Formats: sequence, C-alpha cells, structure tokens
Amino acid sequence: MINRYLPSISKTYIFKAIMALCAVFFSLQVKAQTAASDIDRLYQKYKGNTETTIFVGDKEVNARVLINYNANNKPYRIIIYGEALADSDMDELIDQLCDAKIKAGYKRSPSKNVVNFDQNGIYENNIDVSTFQKGTQYAKYGIKKMEARNQLVGENGTPKYSSDFFYFEVGDNARKRTSKPEKFDF
Repeated sequence: MINRYLPSISKTYIFKAIMALCAVFFSLQVKAQTAASDIDRLYQKYKGNTETTIFVGDKEVNARVLINYNANNKPYRIIIYGEALADSDMDELIDQLCDAKIKAGYKRSPSKNVVNFDQNGIYENNIDVSTFQKGTQYAKYGIKKMEARNQLVGENGTPKYSSDFFYFEVGDNARKRTSKPEKFDF
C-alpha cells in the first residue's frame, strides 16, 4: 500500500523542486538585468555636470567632470580630474577608491600604467595610475605631485609640492567599440 503512494509523492516533490529552481533562476536573471554597470551608475550621478565637489577629510576639492560617448551616444568613459592642495589627503582618497573596487570584484593590475592627460592644454601630464579590471569594465586612479615653481634664490634644490593633480577614470571597453567602423570610401 505504501508503494502505491510513493510514485505520486515523488512526482509532486520533483514538480515542486523544478518550480523552486525556475523561481531562483528567474530571480537571478532579473537581478543581472537590473544591476547597473559602474559606468551607468556614475553617469546617472554626473550627467549634465561639468564640475563636482569632492570631500576629502575636512576639505572640499573642486573637480571637473568629462564624459565620453560612443557612436550610439552612450557613455563609455567618465573622467574626474583637477588639482587639490598638497595637504588634502588625496592619497587616502585613492586608497579608499582602490579598496572599494577590490571589494566590488575588480582585479588590480600588477603593474603601474601611465595616462597622458592634456585637457585643453591645462594639464599636460603623464600620470602614474593604479588600474583595476572587471570583465570589460575598468577603473584608473592616479595623482601627480605638482612642484612649486616659485622657489627663492639660494634655496636648496629640494622640490616643494604645492598641489596634487588627480585623475580618476571609470569606463567600459565593450561599450567604447559598439559599432563597426565604416569602410573608407573616397
């Protein structure tokens, strides 16, 4: 008599297990579709802005915002850059940003990279940056010490740093190359 009920219990159990797995799979797909990439999240925060304020410790630092778009008018790179007084602890801010990227699943590049950034002739710098990669997404953070140029005659040659030029970039390589280039015709 027990054998007669066993097949129906097994079918019910299997049906419920399949339904539970389908529900879990569907919820994971919905989460994956609704999770915004870093570039989209930052674009929502900075779109329409050319400047922003960064709070570093008890200091306010003004920064410029630069957003680059692909051929489909979608953002593929956001750069925040500027100059801060040398005592504004930008090194500490970069450490915090780097730690946040690692916690978000990014992998740190083992070597330093260099970014040559010259925005409208204002900053012509080769900046050493720390680079992080997560799939096609990346982040670059760097500081360049700006040497004081007005040293008094007779002072020793030890450079004095008056400010830090900072450069933060977040982007998505896949989004940058969304359309195929047209064949050249002349």
